[in-house]
Amino acid sequence: MAFRLAVYGYDTDIGKLVFETLDEEESFVDMIYPLSVFEGEYDAVSVKGQNYLVTPITTFDFSKADVLLLLCPKDESIRWIDKAREQGCFVIDNSNLYSGTADAVTLLPSVNPFDMKKALALKLGIPPLASTVALCHVLKVLDDEYEIIRCNVVALESFSEHGEVGTKTLVNETMQLLNGMAPDHEGFKAQCAFNLHSYIGDLDDDGLSTHEHVIKTEVETLLGVFKDGFSVTAVQVPVIYGHTLCCTVDFNDSVSVDSIREILNNEEQVTVKEPDEAFSPVENIVNERKIVVSRIRRESLSGKRYSFTVMIDNTRIGEAYVLVELLRLFRKNQ
Repeated sequence: MAFRLAVYGYDTDIGKLVFETLDEEESFVDMIYPLSVFEGEYDAVSVKGQNYLVTPITTFDFSKADVLLLLCPKDESIRWIDKAREQGCFVIDNSNLYSGTADAVTLLPSVNPFDMKKALALKLGIPPLASTVALCHVLKVLDDEYEIIRCNVVALESFSEHGEVGTKTLVNETMQLLNGMAPDHEGFKAQCAFNLHSYIGDLDDDGLSTHEHVIKTEVETLLGVFKDGFSVTAVQVPVIYGHTLCCTVDFNDSVSVDSIREILNNEEQVTVKEPDEAFSPVENIVNERKIVVSRIRRESLSGKRYSFTVMIDNTRIGEAYVLVELLRLFRKNQ
């Protein structure tokens, strides 16, 4: 059966990575419609040696496509989601418009592929945040094998979490400060370069940020609620690409470092580094095709509490790869 894909945001950082991933993998898309907000944009996208001309989204007939992939800000998603669904198109929205809500189905193909049927009924599915992707791949394996009782996470997130606005703001501020100029925050609450923000988004009455709420909701939706809970603190750090998550987990029974290393190494999308191997987002994570776990260490005499560090290329593996897997899952279920 022919699979027709429309992509709005083909020229964004994530759009480029999505098409790069499609070009690298076995072909399963028969027709692609790159969409632009501009009329008369004479551009094309090449996948598997085939050029696909750009079409204005304002005049596009969404019934021509099976899936609309939205790689744009929230205000743009709002404009097109209902129109595409009304014309029979299934929408995968990467704008975070519905993240952490019950208005759309959060899908991580390696964890809950069975929920695609619910998404198809709504004609709307959304990918989880990159931090959630990294956590779920690691925690699911450990929970299935050893039963996690509680998990605490500190997420050190790069500015690419905010898309091109985030990366450009960090780069521009750095240049301004190095040239003795006052930095322009571009909507961020404080200086971005050479600085960190103790929370991302807005705080609720209990002190939980909107971003932390999304991660917590997504993890508990995808993995279930741990007996003694799951907590997360998300901190913005002045890094362009690559998220680092510092995790502490309590297991139901005693386990060993070697057994944890072995079970994680058996997970296809995870790799475990040696304890003394220095690892950083800039040097080692950008373009890394797996989720990296390092610094696994015992935190209690009982052998039930362990801590470790998880790193992910948030744009490539945390977003683009997941989006392509969602497209593949849709085709399998259409």
